[in-house]
Amino acid sequence: MKSERVWSFDPIGPDELKMIEKIFRSELQLRALPLKSEEAQVLAAKLIEAYQSGIRDNTDLAAAAKRC
Repeated sequence: MKSERVWSFDPIGPDELKMIEKIFRSELQLRALPLKSEEAQVLAAKLIEAYQSGIRDNTDLAAAAKRC
């Protein structure tokens, strides 16, 4: 069975962006990655992708970041 993702390309508001950034920076610190690294860019893209696919909960986004 194939699961369907619900994609939302609505603008990401300031509160949501702060949440994503907090998770992003926390994960960078845990991985000891520089902000301006290729790995950081990939992580940021994956977090945005996860958010746009419908993952909106802080805990679920953090879990998605750990899977990257």
